[in-house]
Amino acid sequence: MPADSDCHPISFEADPGKQRRLRIALVFPPAVLPTSAPLGIACLKAWLQSASVGAGIEVRNFDLNLAYFELALGWLGAQRLRMSLGKSDFQTTAQKVRAAIDFFRGRGSESFFDLNRYNEHGAIYTRFGLVLNGLFDSFARKMLLGAQVPAPASRFFEDLLLPIKSFQPDLVGFSILFSQQLFFALALSKLLKTSSEVRDPKNGGVPFGPWQMKIAFGGATFSVMPDPGRLLTSVVVQVGNVKERIDPSNLIDYIVAGEGEKGLEALVASRLFPGDSSPGLIYRKEGKICKNPAQGVRDLNTLPLPDFSDTPPHRYHSPEPVLPYLSSRGCPWRRCAFCTHQRTYLDYREERAEVAVQRILELQRQYGATYFSFVDEMLHPERVGKISAQLLRKNAFVRFCAYARPKGFSPGLFEKAHGAGLRLLLWGVESASRRVLDLMGKGTDPAEVKTILEGAHAAGIWNLLFVMFGFPTETSSEWHATLDFLDSCRTCAQALSRSRFLLLEGSKVFLDPQRYGISRIIERPQRDPVSIAYDYEVSEGLGLEEADALFKRSLPRLSGIERSRWFAQLREHMLLYASRDKPL
Repeated sequence: MPADSDCHPISFEADPGKQRRLRIALVFPPAVLPTSAPLGIACLKAWLQSASVGAGIEVRNFDLNLAYFELALGWLGAQRLRMSLGKSDFQTTAQKVRAAIDFFRGRGSESFFDLNRYNEHGAIYTRFGLVLNGLFDSFARKMLLGAQVPAPASRFFEDLLLPIKSFQPDLVGFSILFSQQLFFALALSKLLKTSSEVRDPKNGGVPFGPWQMKIAFGGATFSVMPDPGRLLTSVVVQVGNVKERIDPSNLIDYIVAGEGEKGLEALVASRLFPGDSSPGLIYRKEGKICKNPAQGVRDLNTLPLPDFSDTPPHRYHSPEPVLPYLSSRGCPWRRCAFCTHQRTYLDYREERAEVAVQRILELQRQYGATYFSFVDEMLHPERVGKISAQLLRKNAFVRFCAYARPKGFSPGLFEKAHGAGLRLLLWGVESASRRVLDLMGKGTDPAEVKTILEGAHAAGIWNLLFVMFGFPTETSSEWHATLDFLDSCRTCAQALSRSRFLLLEGSKVFLDPQRYGISRIIERPQRDPVSIAYDYEVSEGLGLEEADALFKRSLPRLSGIERSRWFAQLREHMLLYASRDKPL
């Protein structure tokens, strides 16, 4: 048992011989556009309830990300939150944002599949998210620094936390998938830890607190960090030109790194006083940071069905629910030099195809979902074939999308997969230069990539292409060769996800920079605590400034290739478009 001075005993029932059930709140914090339900907390809730500790706990999931957008929308309508997008006034902005969200939910008379109207609403919706998140991210940072924030902003965060406070959990677990969620989670942790006389307006003003709780952070963000334990010692918070270091010791009790099931189960089984045997747990003990080795679930076929009961899929910003599903963990390729995703999971494992299909059909039965997004790192051709065969054998009616590497797919496989419901593939294309692809470790050939994309298109499957510009040593002529390649794919590529190369700590490029033409790695002065990106200088090829300038000049040409610039960001919507019988 840790000897931390801030450890508090868990409360008991009036009968001193009887422990009360632990209340566990699993939270997905702001702020990402809420087009589908979060998968991580759905999997963790199901695991805890089915594990040996399940009988002694009560688990509830809270999607504060969706709640954040819904609360902001309500405040806009009531003019408690005033926002101006473009040249629109406050009231017009509120009306446009409401119309966009109603449109994406399939409400009203306008057709979701009117691409012109979709693009108009997409511009408003994404701009709203960008401005809202920037505003409240700055408020969250100020709260962490103890700086003054407007009273309505404080009220907004307090209102957001009311459901959790009403539940009065013993443990709050924040599932942080993206780095931009960090400061929201820290600010919400601070409010939860310091709550005392917050009163429940729905219960005659009865106060919620005070009560004692532990807070744990987990999620993919911490799995790719080389040293997530540093978050327990100090956090640098910057607002404008103000940059201060805060002590998070009163905000975070534990970090669960790696795959969360085993670590969270051990934490709960210990009644929140873990020891050295809690897998993946990072915590403070006697002034030191303790790190336990991570441990994953070896046999994915034993996992319980994800539990979305607290996050009903129909509430999200999509006219039809699109459920995320993870049928494997890790990447079967694991050789891309720029990638750190392979660190998210311990190694590569698969569910049997028949198990994956059985679970998808059960989710369809429980939640009325026809559309599914496989969020595996990628589905290799053999796996696509096995899953398709099982869906066809079951005579299932589902529509799904998946990530893939453009290698080894045949026209026959595409026909089979389309018959099983595959409507969208998200391809890691990256470049059209064979030399750059070889240096990246992609193991693909541009000529074969083009053939595969055309084969998918011929079978009725849409293609989203991930393209990366500015990989170290890339030349201007190689850059333009990729642009020419993308131009040639106009008829078979419906969307692009274009990005600039980022040097990420832990990637093969970072670990062996000279091999990739990097002469110097430079710390980013504005880097957030969980960011693993660095600047760099190159000995050959395009430098950072040259690549940035060329990327900006390339954007108009890239935008002319895709059907909608919002598909790459709102991928659930793209799946719905790809699943229409009537082509655009």
